[in-house]
Amino acid sequence: MSNMISSKNEYMSMSGGSMSMFINILCLSGGRIAAADSQKRIMVFLAEKNQSVCGLGTAGFDIAEIPWDKATFDEDKAFLLNVIRGARLKLGWETLGYQPNEEFAAEYLDKLEKLIETMTTDDIRDDSLSDWLADADDNDPINNGFPKCKIHDTYISIHGCQVCTD
Repeated sequence: MSNMISSKNEYMSMSGGSMSMFINILCLSGGRIAAADSQKRIMVFLAEKNQSVCGLGTAGFDIAEIPWDKATFDEDKAFLLNVIRGARLKLGWETLGYQPNEEFAAEYLDKLEKLIETMTTDDIRDDSLSDWLADADDNDPINNGFPKCKIHDTYISIHGCQVCTD
């Protein structure tokens, strides 16, 4: 199986181990720079793409499935591009118990950046945010102040810390 991140007719594919590393470095970067609730929601969404919970080869998603809010789209898109830049700068990597393959990381970050850059408000699925929020119960971290992992400084999803459970 392979994990895929897609947007429109473009996609990137990676193995389970690569997807785990990739989500880890995005979560580490985003945990350090997210400020607005909409940005924190994006980081929780990414943290939910946890291989150990979703299953190997099943953690992919379409960029349009991200819980975008049309009202904050431009800021959130810029934020996600900053998360990618932060991952390139290795924000938070010192908290990992391993050294990510920098060549693979750079390749995946480049591909994701291209997918995000092509995203427009017209691409947002009208129900992506409302459906994602509707799935959250009272115990969901998004309804409890967006808690963070004390070790990795990442936003916690319903599955816990993406990096701890990886």
